[in-house]
Amino acid sequence: MYDRSIPSPGLCTTFLALLTLLLAATAVSCSRPNLSGSAATDTGGGAGSLIDCGPGSTGSTRDTPTVNAAAASAGIVSSYPGDVGIETHPDVVFVERFDDWLSHIFSRWGDVRNGANMTLDADVPAGSPGGCSLQIAGANGGGYLYKLLAPAHDDTLSVRYYVKYPRNSSPAHTGIWVGGSSPPLFWPNPQAGIKPTGHDRFIAGAEATVSDGHQFDHYDYWMGMHRSADGQYWGNVLLNNPKVRTKLGEWLCVEHMVKLNNPVTSANGEHAIWLDGRQVSHLGPGFPQGFWLGGRFMQDASVSTTFEGFQWRNDPALKLNWIWLQNYTPTDASMTLKFAHVVVAMSYIGCLSGGPRE
Repeated sequence: MYDRSIPSPGLCTTFLALLTLLLAATAVSCSRPNLSGSAATDTGGGAGSLIDCGPGSTGSTRDTPTVNAAAASAGIVSSYPGDVGIETHPDVVFVERFDDWLSHIFSRWGDVRNGANMTLDADVPAGSPGGCSLQIAGANGGGYLYKLLAPAHDDTLSVRYYVKYPRNSSPAHTGIWVGGSSPPLFWPNPQAGIKPTGHDRFIAGAEATVSDGHQFDHYDYWMGMHRSADGQYWGNVLLNNPKVRTKLGEWLCVEHMVKLNNPVTSANGEHAIWLDGRQVSHLGPGFPQGFWLGGRFMQDASVSTTFEGFQWRNDPALKLNWIWLQNYTPTDASMTLKFAHVVVAMSYIGCLSGGPRE
C-alpha cells in the first residue's frame, strides 16, 4: 500500500560505486551547509541526474542569501541565520534540509508515498545558505513523507517550513500537518469524515483550502470539532479570511503551533498560524471573536461570541507524536509542490530572513 521507493542494498551499493567514479571525474562539490554529513546529490528518484546543492554552487537557482542575524525573525532562527546549526538548539526536535540522498531522506522520515514522484531541486528560498528543496509531482495523486516523533510531546510543538505553489494550481491537501495518534502509528491514519473520540487521534493542519485553492486556513480534527453542512465531520476551517491567500510561484514561509490542552479535561488548547513571519490566525480558549457555520468558524470581531478553545484530547496518553508532509492531488496531475527548510521545535522558530515576528 505504501511505496517507499528505496532501492535494495545491492543495487544501492553498485549505484554508489558508479556515482563515486562519476563525481571524481567531474569534480562536483555537494557539501552540506551544516558541514556535518555526507554530500548532497539528487538521484532524482533513480533518474541519475546530479545537482550541486552545496553553498556557493554556480549551478544553483537559489535566491541570494540576505540574512542579517539582527533583523531575523524573533525566534530560534535569530540565533542561527539560514538555519545553520539550528539542530543544536535544545528546543529543536527535527530538522530536514533535503541535502542528502533521497533514500537517506526517506529513511529519516519513515513512511513514504509515491517516492518516484519526488526529486531534489536546487531552487531554495532567500536566506538559505545551500541545500535543496524537495519537489513532489502531482501525478498519481501526489505523494507524502510521514514521520513518527519519539519521544512524543505533551505541551507545544511548532513546525516551520517553506513551500512553493505553482502559478497555475488547484491544491487539495498540502503542507505539513502535525498531530497525535494513540497508539502511535508509523503511517498516517486521518480517518477523513470521522470525528475523533479524544483518546484516538487529532490533526492540526495549515494549508491552502480545498474550497478556495488559494486561500490559506486551518484544517483541524479534534474531539470538539463541529459537523459540516453535509452531516460529516470534515476538517474544520477556522479562519475564513479571503485576504489570507497563498503566494503563487514564490516561496512562502509557513509556521504553525499546536498547544495541547492540560489538564486533558479542559479546552485550553491552541492553534496558531504565521505566514512569512506574520501571525494570521490564533485560536484558543475564549479567542478570537467569531461564530460557527457548520464546520467553519468565522472569525469576526463585530460579534460577542468567541472560540471555545481546543480540547484536543481527553486521555493523557494521546500526545503530539507525528508530522506529515504532503502534496495530495487526486484530480490535478500538474500540481507540483516544492518544500524546503523544515524545522520542528518546542517554541517559535521564525523565518530564514525578514523582520520580527508579528
